[in-house]
Amino acid sequence: MKYKSVMLLLAIVVSSIGSLCAKTMAPSFDNQQKKKNVLVVGGGGSHDFDRWYKIEDTKLINTMADVNAIYTDNTDSIRFYLKTTDLLVLTNNQPISKASQVAIEKFVAQGKPLILLHAAVWYNWEDWSKYNLEYVGGGSKSHENFQEIKNIVVNTAHPINQGVSPEFTFKDELYRHEPNATGKGIDVLVISQSLETAKVYPAVFTVNHDKARIVGITLGHDEHSHLNKDYRKILINAIHWALNI
Repeated sequence: MKYKSVMLLLAIVVSSIGSLCAKTMAPSFDNQQKKKNVLVVGGGGSHDFDRWYKIEDTKLINTMADVNAIYTDNTDSIRFYLKTTDLLVLTNNQPISKASQVAIEKFVAQGKPLILLHAAVWYNWEDWSKYNLEYVGGGSKSHENFQEIKNIVVNTAHPINQGVSPEFTFKDELYRHEPNATGKGIDVLVISQSLETAKVYPAVFTVNHDKARIVGITLGHDEHSHLNKDYRKILINAIHWALNI
């Protein structure tokens, strides 16, 4: 009995230390500034998340005068950050703990906005079907070979497409994104067309969620997209639209 008590106490201590580290050792928002807080979450496989999402995209977001963005690849910390977050940007394909899943669901249910970049519009989490049904409106299970693709604006009136070239091309993974008829519907803003097969798929879209503004962007494998002026314009516009600023 003494052994079990000691082990239980040890487990509680370890859990408490882990939670404390998640809250105190990670980057934090500057609460002195009257800006909108944007949390960018990355990490996982098949992409250089640090280079393109932590450094490039987060730096770009922080050029906006009314926004303060930080990046983390510690998905356990999401539930702590969301208490002071105005916009959540998911780019990751690594596991998200149940506690953080619940926190994200509460965040969106409160009408807080969500932007999903590239790997985050994939079918990543078998234990979280609600994610793809309600927040992605479908998803991707495969992509074409990395090659040149054509992107075509199909809704020129939408704020996310303001200042974006009517057509632009770069090398990327063309995600075979398929809307799910049983999930939330999507409004397609930009399509990607394969120069190999001529098939087209949603590239930029909004999700018809009844409470929150949600944007999905399937583009974004590496420097060919992240350094492209139209990708960068879409990302900035999406943040403005999602935050309604």
